[in-house]
Amino acid sequence: MEHTENTPPPTQDYKDDDIQVEYHPASGRPINILKLDDYRKSASQADVVEESEPWAPFRTREDFEFAELMLDSNLSKGQIDALVKLFHKCIKGDGKFTISSHKNMSDTFNIASNRLTKV
Repeated sequence: MEHTENTPPPTQDYKDDDIQVEYHPASGRPINILKLDDYRKSASQADVVEESEPWAPFRTREDFEFAELMLDSNLSKGQIDALVKLFHKCIKGDGKFTISSHKNMSDTFNIASNRLTKV
C-alpha cells in the first residue's frame, strides 16, 4: 500500500508489523508502507555492489586511511600540510623517520626533558 503524499496514512491503515519507509523530503519520494514479509524480501534482494576500490575517489587505500586518520585526529589544515610535507620528504629520501611507536616518542621526550635546565 503505497501513498502518494508525503504524509503518513491514517493509523487504521497500519498493521502491528508494518514498516513505514520515509525518504528525505528533497527526494520527492512518497512515504511507503510495507508488510514485514515484503520488507524482508526487498531488503534481502537489494543489489549489493562490491567495489574493487571502495576507497575511491582517493587514489589509493593508504591515501584514504591517511585522510580518515587526519579527520579522526582533528588536526588543523596547517598540521596536516606539515605532516604531508614531512612524509614526502622522507619518501624522497631527503629525511629519515625513525620513531617506531608512541612509547618510543614518549621515551625520547623524557630523555630530552632531562637535558633541560630544571626550573
